[in-house]
Amino acid sequence: MPLTVIVAGRTAPNRAVRFGGETDPLDERGRRDIESLDIVVPRGVRVGPETSVRETARILGINVEPDPSLATVDIARWLGVEPQDVPADELEAWFTDPDARPHGGETITEFVDRVVSATEGFDGLVVVASPVAQALAAVSPGAYFEVSIRPGSAFTTTTVRPAELSDRDVAASRD
Repeated sequence: MPLTVIVAGRTAPNRAVRFGGETDPLDERGRRDIESLDIVVPRGVRVGPETSVRETARILGINVEPDPSLATVDIARWLGVEPQDVPADELEAWFTDPDARPHGGETITEFVDRVVSATEGFDGLVVVASPVAQALAAVSPGAYFEVSIRPGSAFTTTTVRPAELSDRDVAASRD
């Protein structure tokens, strides 16, 4: 089933590269990027709860209640922190082990599984934060950081993996 993903526009913290920037309002470029999207809004629409996501939806003329199941990854004590202010061993664990929890929030595996489960069988349009879009585009939690997502963009996917598919299952299917 096709799922159209609208990625929330850029925020000032996105530009500054701080964890959790999606909780801030869009910056001027973020608003312009969203205004330039050529999107036909279908009946089935779901919107994440973050400030930038709700603002993106409003610019597109979408006014629905936010869906907490589409919330961005919980990074707990890293919220608002710049990567250079995080101990190197914690960053390494975060970027190399999808089951690591150095910040005290969700693991990448938990996050990707949550988002995939929340959208499984849904064939409409979602407006989400960049990390959520990244989770929807990743073939597995282990491949999450291999996916590049641009704020203020849109893509359609028909390959959302079942939530119960593990990284081992994905690797075995490629052999």
